[in-house]
Amino acid sequence: MTIFYDFNIAPKKEIINTLDELGFSGACIFYDSKQDISKTNESFDKLSESTSIKLYKGICIDESNPQILRKTVQRFHKKTDFIMANGGDSKINRAICELPQVDIINHPYANKRNSGINHILAKMLVSNNISVNINFTDILSNRGYYKARILNQINQLLLLQRKYNFRTILSSGSKTFYDVRSPESMILLSQMMDMDTAYGEKAISENPSEIIKNMEKNKDSIIDGVRIIKD
Repeated sequence: MTIFYDFNIAPKKEIINTLDELGFSGACIFYDSKQDISKTNESFDKLSESTSIKLYKGICIDESNPQILRKTVQRFHKKTDFIMANGGDSKINRAICELPQVDIINHPYANKRNSGINHILAKMLVSNNISVNINFTDILSNRGYYKARILNQINQLLLLQRKYNFRTILSSGSKTFYDVRSPESMILLSQMMDMDTAYGEKAISENPSEIIKNMEKNKDSIIDGVRIIKD
């Protein structure tokens, strides 16, 4: 049985309930890094207790200054399950790809005419084990020329993915339950891009699962290269 994840949702119970009904086994809730961390912890605990699906807590960082970005990443490192940083600006994309503490770069193509990832950054993604999130909201909220441009940017990204084999995930980016898509719909929507069905399924199952395994392994690490072995 394939386990599906939606790895980018807002902290709303109706979204989580809908994911459960549609057959998802897990999801990652991303909170804004500017929110009070004690309040986000309280919110996450309540949502986790209200559902049978496995929830993970993430912090989303949206900064235009690389120095502030680095400081924010260090502040939240080890305090949350996952760190995702919004890309777009060339300097920010590079800063994100240089930080192994970042788990996911979100839409690096935002506000650009290309994918936001070049050959150098693609190699950094692999060496620092950073995944790229393709957010369906970016596509479905646009029409005409703007949708075509985003799809072209994503296809450029996927060309590099096939060459360098960095990890890519697909997420709904749901802000309300109306944005939620079933696993089957997400796999079908992936056909809008230059992505085959097999990789579309992998991007919402195997790839998020690998991110989770990396997170769990890092939690057991005392220092780099040394970790606790559990019986």
